[in-house]
Amino acid sequence: MCGIAGYIGTKNFYPIKSKIMSCIKLMKLRGPDFQDFKEFELSPHRVLFCASRLSIIDTFERSNQPFEDENGILIFNGEIYNYLELKKNLLKKKIVFKTKSDTEVLLKYLNYYGVKNLNRIHGMWGFAYYSKNKNKFYLCRDKFGEKPVFYSYDKKKNNFIFGSNVNYIKELSTRDYLVDQEKIYDYLRYGFRSIFSENKTFFKRIKPVNPGELIEINKNFKVKISRYLKLEKYKTKIQNYSLGKKILKNEIKRIIPKTFRSDVPIAFLLSGGIDSSIISYIAKKNLKKIKFNSFKIKNKNYDETKNIELVKKKLNLNHEFIILNKGINKFDVIDELIEDIGFPLIGSTNIAINQICKKVKKDGYKVILTGNGGDEIFSGYYAHHLTYLLSNKKSKNFEQKHMDWENKTKIHVRTEILKNLELYEKNVNKNGYNFEANLYEKYFKILKKRKKPLKVLNIKNKDFFIKHLDNDLFYDQFPTQAHSMDNIAMHNSIESRMPYVNDYFYNLRNRMSKDFLIKNGLAK
Repeated sequence: MCGIAGYIGTKNFYPIKSKIMSCIKLMKLRGPDFQDFKEFELSPHRVLFCASRLSIIDTFERSNQPFEDENGILIFNGEIYNYLELKKNLLKKKIVFKTKSDTEVLLKYLNYYGVKNLNRIHGMWGFAYYSKNKNKFYLCRDKFGEKPVFYSYDKKKNNFIFGSNVNYIKELSTRDYLVDQEKIYDYLRYGFRSIFSENKTFFKRIKPVNPGELIEINKNFKVKISRYLKLEKYKTKIQNYSLGKKILKNEIKRIIPKTFRSDVPIAFLLSGGIDSSIISYIAKKNLKKIKFNSFKIKNKNYDETKNIELVKKKLNLNHEFIILNKGINKFDVIDELIEDIGFPLIGSTNIAINQICKKVKKDGYKVILTGNGGDEIFSGYYAHHLTYLLSNKKSKNFEQKHMDWENKTKIHVRTEILKNLELYEKNVNKNGYNFEANLYEKYFKILKKRKKPLKVLNIKNKDFFIKHLDNDLFYDQFPTQAHSMDNIAMHNSIESRMPYVNDYFYNLRNRMSKDFLIKNGLAK
């Protein structure tokens, strides 16, 4: 895990040395183990690669970044989970390796295959790569946007600045980036759901690289943005429930252990839900020196202590509850995080995550794994259950499904709109999946009216329920979770990983009947 930043463009706007060093200093939280930069030519333009390293795999100096060989230069933030399998294949091509790092595997892979086979790479990343053979620059983000990458492109002045944090871009630039007032209005009106609903940040002229996106710049400074990600569309191929369950179980056993690969100790966040509990079970079976952490919540409505204690006892875990320190000033923590991240926080849980990451770091761990993404891929929210019912409204067994929901799930729901299927349906038709929109409008009537409604990104899927899951995974729930988790963890120099966020799981879900996800009135 690292921080990356850089510049490509004319020499007139190239960052001066003091700005480069200031950016490197900012990057130290994302990579306290090593920081450096490299300058070179993408003739006739000047290129800068800045990197800071949190060493996780092959922790020796030989794997520091920027990483260069005779064919390319790479700066890379993230982990390639299948790097051993990729390396085995590259060794068959007579390619020689000098390290045991996934960074070198990624560079050699890009040198050999180019950027046409990115779908074969599994993991999380934001990388900048320069191909010496093609004299081209590439900036790429992982398939589901687990790791952040931002950029600012000035077409008139021929310069392009990028970074894994918006503050790195601001630091390297010669221009000022004004705050986007409309984005703030949207955040106050629609809450966290607005943060990644459009291709914008809270600063004008700074954009996120979208999940599964690749940006290419050639020597003529022609900028090409394309989408390399190829995912399966929802089409039921597995209709036998027992078979589907067996296949999923085997895939979990095969895929999740690869996300444990590390040369340093790793910790786990146990929330009490089924997703983190499954990860904990697999970790206990496969690893030795591990630690499990949970946050102690005082609010009884959200307290999962009973479930956590059950898993802890059943698996005999080395586990610790973390309690929010009464001595800390929450507003100081909020200010500190927002200043570092360059984004608002999505909720009070961010303070709890920060507290857990501080404790994980203090205990000597550099990696933390969570169950994030499981709810978005396999369905886990009460709102999902309602769109599932609506997607079955014309089916013969709708009444039975509705009755099962009434008897088994509705009784646990606290949010009023999620207790009323008709009210929810009206709101969805009006505001898309942002069922909280009416609530925010009620309290923020004084805000400037938006010229256009909040953009609901187009997801090409006919099934209403699967479309909702995809919306939450790519534009709504998960992007804000991933961005917060990554930035808060890195604020404490900790790498976060989310084992469920994988195209294997996504594609498998799209091959199975949606009725496998919600059955007899209960979700997973």
